Amino acid sequence: MRFSKPQPLTFTTGFPGLPSAHRPKAGAYRHRAREFRASLRRKAQLRKAAEVIPHLPGPGESLHTLLTGYFDFTLVLTCVLRSRTAPGAHARIATLSFGPKNTQEMARWLDEHLVGRLTLLCADFMARASPKVYQGAVKELVEQRGQAVGSARCHAKVVTLAFADGLRLSFEGSANLRTNRNMENLCVVNDPGLHDWHAAWIDQKVREHEIDQSGSRATG
Repeated sequence: MRFSKPQPLTFTTGFPGLPSAHRPKAGAYRHRAREFRASLRRKAQLRKAAEVIPHLPGPGESLHTLLTGYFDFTLVLTCVLRSRTAPGAHARIATLSFGPKNTQEMARWLDEHLVGRLTLLCADFMARASPKVYQGAVKELVEQRGQAVGSARCHAKVVTLAFADGLRLSFEGSANLRTNRNMENLCVVNDPGLHDWHAAWIDQKVREHEIDQSGSRATG
């Protein structure tokens, strides 16, 4: 009996049983791996962020705390929003700057109905220095979700949350929405008057400088 010469052995880490057209591309695996790692980081940061405000201040009270720079301020706000049984808050934000992850987090608030309305004011310096980030927020928050975004001469770092059950919180401190790896101070105040005062000037500034859904800027 004559035996034919065997084919040389080959080894692969791919998917030999799948036609090449249906095999996942290497880039897709890298993208999924990055998403998985980012998800793990966010969960770990959320656990840390929840420790910043162990309980909300009562009526007329204030809570003073520090941010360590391990996570973005937006994650602290996510924890506060998730702690409430009355969804659909109106969140107003004044910040010097923010990053793409902050835009994603604010979009999650809206998509998960943690907030019903969002008003975002940032510095015009940030809008000019990081136009792709700013326009990304306009696309995600204004064009796709119908919220209010504007930029003006603003260095304030203030957030107000108005909940459907009547709770009114104000967050005052040194932190922007994104971390810069520095320690930041934060004060949380449970007072309707302070909330309404901050809300009024934030609304006014955004009305004067907001980007509408057509992409045009208001002239204030």
